[in-house]
Amino acid sequence: MIFSSFRFLVFFPVVLLLYYAHGNLRYRQVLLLLASYVFYGSWDPRFLSLLVISTVLDYVVGLLLPGARTLVRKRAWLATSVVINLAILGFFKYANFFIGSFQALLRGAGVETSPLVLSVILPVGISFYTFQTMSYSLDIYRGRMEPTRNLVEFALFVAFFPQLVAGPIVRAVELLPQLQRRIALRWEDLAAGSNRFIQGFAKKVLVADNVAPFVDRVFESPGNWDGPTLWVGSIGFLVQVYCDFSGYSDMAIGSARLLGFRLPENFRFPFTALNVPEFWRRWHITLYSFMRDYLYIALGGSRAAPGRVACNVLLTMTLVGLWHGANWQFVAWGFYNGCLIILYRLLLGPIQASTTLTRLLDSVPGLIFRAALSNVLFIIGLAIFRCPNIGDSLAAVWRMLAFDGAGASLISGSVLFWYGVILLGNVACEFDLLRRIAARTPLPLQWLAYALLIVVLVLFGAHDTKAFVYFQF
Repeated sequence: MIFSSFRFLVFFPVVLLLYYAHGNLRYRQVLLLLASYVFYGSWDPRFLSLLVISTVLDYVVGLLLPGARTLVRKRAWLATSVVINLAILGFFKYANFFIGSFQALLRGAGVETSPLVLSVILPVGISFYTFQTMSYSLDIYRGRMEPTRNLVEFALFVAFFPQLVAGPIVRAVELLPQLQRRIALRWEDLAAGSNRFIQGFAKKVLVADNVAPFVDRVFESPGNWDGPTLWVGSIGFLVQVYCDFSGYSDMAIGSARLLGFRLPENFRFPFTALNVPEFWRRWHITLYSFMRDYLYIALGGSRAAPGRVACNVLLTMTLVGLWHGANWQFVAWGFYNGCLIILYRLLLGPIQASTTLTRLLDSVPGLIFRAALSNVLFIIGLAIFRCPNIGDSLAAVWRMLAFDGAGASLISGSVLFWYGVILLGNVACEFDLLRRIAARTPLPLQWLAYALLIVVLVLFGAHDTKAFVYFQF
């Protein structure tokens, strides 16, 4: 069931009406849990068993952790949660990847093996809810929260349908307290939630799904195209994945707000970032913060020696890449971003030591240059990410950097137009211009703008219910 599909646009209003029809807290928890299981089971009911296993596992571990009398026992219970969760994720998502890589290694050593491919279907959203359940056990272990004894509450935290299959990754300390209180019907929540959902819907069907065919055509056979086409294709993928994923996040946040819940932001105007580390602090925020808090800091973070810090960054960002998929181009993409973060940190000291250079980079032209450079570096990385294999990724980046014009050319004006719109929109949001304009616009004109947006969506939106890009992760 996709947010932009007709089925969801029928399903959600029914859930919303039933939710506010009765104020009893237990009634609402059970209703939302059943609705969440129906929502998730609509893809494949078999996947519900994995969701239930992760739920029961971390619920039990959460109850046992505070009662463990020794640190060894606490670590053993925590290891039980982490190992089993990662084993399930690893089998369904990475089994064929590791088998294939090992066989390729053997072939490189001259040992021939018969091909082995497991018939495994990747459950939708498994990467998201696995991290979510583990965060619960990790936070209890660290003393950041007390476990809940209400299984329905915990199961709802894991399965809460607005953000179940593609995030944002919500931690128990953020969502469980909201699930434990009765929420009153408020006009503010209905208005803000509807507004946010419509924004996300427009990003998805008006921009992302219309740009997708061009991107697919370029990266289906990237070797057929020249450097300029690959640049436009990578820009197109940036537009697609941003509007698709941030659109999903908007719809998730909006749906939850209509029910009275607040989910964390997942994007914060990344195209105005002035360097790659800042770009990542604004892009897929909940994944970046999860990996930072539970992996990078656990490895020693920035407190270690410079060489160890570099290793921590590279390992964390490489695993961020691997989290996205079982392919070497994802690993290379994560490693590439880790290298950029390390390079920025190495250059930061000498730049700050030069007053002239600092003043130049802090000027308006300097700020524009820094933001443009961050965008360009991220776009190059997305070429690595989007190509079908690591060989095509490396060849595509080489052609882009050389601006090689030997292949066929295919330039899309609509892609460049939407990229410009997104850039201007990010700048406007960064300086709070859109909110100020909306605050001064009379309510009838705001409703007229929404009516015009609906007309544009009907006329120009792609309504073939394409799955969201991050469903595959």
